[in-house]
Amino acid sequence: MRQQDGAGPADDLASIAIAADPALVRAMGGALAMFTALLARKGIATFEETANLLGIYAVTTAETSPEEGLILGCWGGMLRDFAQAQSGGASTGAN
Repeated sequence: MRQQDGAGPADDLASIAIAADPALVRAMGGALAMFTALLARKGIATFEETANLLGIYAVTTAETSPEEGLILGCWGGMLRDFAQAQSGGASTGAN
């Protein structure tokens, strides 16, 4: 992805029109949160850990497919929101 005049990756992603159906993206994010809750309940992985890993994957994917990276980033954000709701709205300290 080529940057012009100091524009960063966030600026590039903000200008992308996604062809994905928003309801489908939200539904898949909700399903991912459900499976993450099961993993957390079993002590396998926390919401925070899964959200962070998904965020890293989103950034990496965005290098070759900005649309996919943006969807993955949305799901990571949804998981982070669930994590904060679970902890009573307190920040997890990882940004």
